Amino acid sequence: MHKRVLFLIFSVTLILISCKKEVFLLDEDVSIGFNSSILIETTDNGKMAVEYIELLDESRCPPSATCIWAGFVKVKLKLNDEQYVELGLGETTVDSITYNNHVIKLLSVEYDSDDDFGVENKSSVVIHVN
Repeated sequence: MHKRVLFLIFSVTLILISCKKEVFLLDEDVSIGFNSSILIETTDNGKMAVEYIELLDESRCPPSATCIWAGFVKVKLKLNDEQYVELGLGETTVDSITYNNHVIKLLSVEYDSDDDFGVENKSSVVIHVN
């Protein structure tokens, strides 16, 4: 019985910790996993929520491949549960936007491993907000 109670307390603690959003400061490089969100402390004592919701396009050269074109990547983010923005890396994409007087810049789109290249639910984005 004692082990069950400890297991239940441990399980509830893990669930509560996993549900809590991480809070970051301005001018930090922040990684956001697919379908995950983070909070950024803003200068007006508020918080900006940023969620990575979709990998729109991935045409960059896969790892271990030889390509003649660098390609591009484009993702969709949701800001404060109200506005959707598309950011990308490559010649024809926009890599930053201004939202509520803060610049949000996409730094990279990464994958858990080389084998996961192009797999949306194995991707994450790195952004910088100032």
